[in-house]
Amino acid sequence: MNSKNQFVLALVLKSALVFSPLLLSTGLASGQTTPPIAKEQTVAQVLSNQEREELTRLRERVPSGLNQTTILLNVWLVILSLFPIAVIALFWLLRRVAIREIVDRAMGQLEGIENLQNQITIVKQEAENLIQEVKKINRELENESETLKHNIKHEQDNLSIFASEILQSKNNIVSGLETEIKSLQQSLENLEFEFSNQLHQLQLTAQQKRDTTLENIGHLESELASQISEIKLDTQQQKNLTWEQLEHSKNELIAQIANLQSDIQQQKDGLLEGLLQSQAEFISELAGVRVDTEQQKDKTQRNIAELEQIFNLHISRLHSESQQQKDTLLEELATTQKEFISELAGIRVDAEQQKDKTICNITELENSIKAQISGLQSQYEQQILENLEKSQIESQLDIQKRRDLIMENLEKSGLEFAAQFSELQSNAQQQKLFILEKLEKLETEFVTQLSELQLDAQQRKELILQEITDSKVKPTQEPQPQPLVSAEAELQQGDDLFAQKQYEEAIACYDQAVKIQPDDATAWLKRGITLGRLKRYKEAIASYDQAIKLQPDYHQAWCDRGVAFGNLRQHKQAFACFNKATKIKPDDATAWLNRGLSLIEFEEYEEALASFDQALTFQPDSHKIWDKRGYTLVRLGLDDDAIAAFNKALEIKPDYAISYYNKAACYALQKQAELAIECLQQAIEINPRYKEDAATDIDFDEITNNERFQQLIRGRGN
Repeated sequence: MNSKNQFVLALVLKSALVFSPLLLSTGLASGQTTPPIAKEQTVAQVLSNQEREELTRLRERVPSGLNQTTILLNVWLVILSLFPIAVIALFWLLRRVAIREIVDRAMGQLEGIENLQNQITIVKQEAENLIQEVKKINRELENESETLKHNIKHEQDNLSIFASEILQSKNNIVSGLETEIKSLQQSLENLEFEFSNQLHQLQLTAQQKRDTTLENIGHLESELASQISEIKLDTQQQKNLTWEQLEHSKNELIAQIANLQSDIQQQKDGLLEGLLQSQAEFISELAGVRVDTEQQKDKTQRNIAELEQIFNLHISRLHSESQQQKDTLLEELATTQKEFISELAGIRVDAEQQKDKTICNITELENSIKAQISGLQSQYEQQILENLEKSQIESQLDIQKRRDLIMENLEKSGLEFAAQFSELQSNAQQQKLFILEKLEKLETEFVTQLSELQLDAQQRKELILQEITDSKVKPTQEPQPQPLVSAEAELQQGDDLFAQKQYEEAIACYDQAVKIQPDDATAWLKRGITLGRLKRYKEAIASYDQAIKLQPDYHQAWCDRGVAFGNLRQHKQAFACFNKATKIKPDDATAWLNRGLSLIEFEEYEEALASFDQALTFQPDSHKIWDKRGYTLVRLGLDDDAIAAFNKALEIKPDYAISYYNKAACYALQKQAELAIECLQQAIEINPRYKEDAATDIDFDEITNNERFQQLIRGRGN
C-alpha cells in the first residue's frame, strides 16, 4: 500500500512539473496578441483592399484566440487551487512513509544489535572454552614436566651410579696395575738377586778353580824339587861307583825332566783352557740372563701397553655410552619443546583466526549501522572492542605467562642437567688424565726399550685423545641414526681384535664399519693402521687418503700416511705428509721427528737439525730425538756437539744401544780408537747385531787395522 501511494504521488508531481511550463507558455502567448492588432489599426490607412480583407479575416480570428486563452487561464487557476491540497497530501504521505521507513530501519538495527550480542556471547563462550583447553594443555605440560623431571632425576641417579662404577673400575684397574707393577718389580728384584747370586757363585767357582790349579802347580813344583834333590843325592852317592851309570842316569833324568815339563805344560794349558771355557760359559750365561731379563722387560712392556689399550678402549666405551645417554635425554627435551611450541603455535593461530573473524564481523556490522546511527554504533562498538581486547589480552597474557613459566622450568632443568653432566664429564676427564699420567710414568720406566713400540703407543694415545676432543667440541650434536650404532659396534670389535694382534679379523670389522658409515674418518684411519701392521702399506695409504678426504686436517692420518711412505722408501711423499702434519699441529714432537728423519734421507742435514730442535722444544726427554740430532751433527762435521747429544740420549736411557754405536762411529771418525772401541763394545753387549754392522760400516775404516777392534769384531764370534 505504501508503494502504491508513493507511486501516485510521484506521478502527480511529475505530471504537474511537466505541464506547468506548457500552461505558462500558452498564457504568455495569449497576453501578447493584443499589441499587434492595435499596430495594425494604425497602419490600416496605407493598406490596399486586399490587405484590408486579410485584416478582416484576422480580426475574425481574434475572438477565438481570446476564448482559448480564457480557457487556459481557468484551467491554470483550477490547477493552482488544487496544487496546495496535493502538496499537503503529498507531504502527509511522505511523512508517513518516512516514519515507517525509520521504524523499519530502527527495528532492523535492533535485530542486528541482538545478533551482535549473540555473537559476542558465542565469542565469549569460545574464549572460555579456549581458556579451558589452554589450562588443560598447561596441566598436561605440567604433568609431562614432572615426568621429565622424574626421568632426569632417574638419569642423574644412573649417572651417579655410572660415575661410581667408573670410579670403581678405575680403582680396580689402578690397583691391578699397581699389583702388576709390584709383582714386576718383585720379579725384577728376584732376577737381580738371582743374577747377583749366580754371578757370585760363578766368581767363587772360578776363584776356587784358580786356587786349586795354583795349588796343584805348587805341589807339582815341590814334588819335582824333591825328586830332583833325591836324584842329585843318588847321583852323588853313585858318582864314585860308576861313571857310566851316572851318564846313563843323567840321560834318563833329562828325558824324565823333559817329559815332566811337557806334562806340566799340558796340565797348565788344560787348566788355562778350562778357565777360558769357564769364562766363556760365564759370559754366555750372563748374556742369557740379560736376554731373559730383556725378554721379561719386553713382555712387561707389552702387558702394560695392552693394559693401556684395554683401559683406553674401556674409557672410550664408557664415554660413548654416556654420550649416547646424554644425546637421548637432549633428544627427549627437544621433542617435548617442539611439541609444546607446535601446540602453542596452533592455539595462537586459532586465536588469531577467531580474532580476525570476529573483527571482520564487527567491521561489517559497523559499516551497516554507521550509515544511520553512527553515535550509538560507535559507542557500543567501542565498548565491545574494549571488552574483546581485554578478554583476548588477558587470555594471551595468561597463556604467555604459563608458557614462559614452563619454558623457564624446562630451561632450569636443562641447565641443571647440563651442569651436572658437564661436572661429571670433567671429573671423569680429570680421573682419566690422572690415570693416563700414571700410565705415562709407567711407560717411561718400562717402555723405553723399543722406540717403535713407543711411537705406536704415542700414535694410539693421540688418536684416542683426538676422538675425546672431538666429542667434547660437539656435546649437543643431534642423535645419530641407527646405522651409526652398528658402525660403532664394529669399530669396538675391531679395536678389541687389534689389541689382541688379530689384524686380519680387525680389518674385516673395519671394512664393515666403513661400509655402514663411509664418511667416518676415524674408521678409515684405524683400517690404515691395521694394514700397516700387516705391512700392506699401499692399501694403508689408500685408507689414509680416504680419511684425509673426509677430514683434510686430520693430523694423525697425515702422520701415519708419512710412515707408510717411509716404509715404501718413498721419502719425498713421506716428507710432504710430515710437513703437512707439523702445519696442522705444530706442537707434535713425533711429526717433527719424522720430518727430520725424512730430510736425512735427502741429506738435508741442516733443515733436519732444525726439525729435531723443534721436536726437542716439545719433548726434551726423548732419547731418540737426541740420538738422531747427534747423528745429524756427525754428518755436519760437528763432532763435539754430536758427542754431547749422544751423552744426553744415554743419560735419559743408559741402555740405548744405537747411541753407543753412533758415538763409537763419531770417535772412529776422529781416529780415537780406544774410545770408539769402548763405546762399540757397550753397544754389542746390549745388542750383538752391531758387531756385524760395525764390520761393514765405512765409519770405522779409520780404526779397521786396530788389533782390539779386530778382536772385538772377529774374536767374539769364535
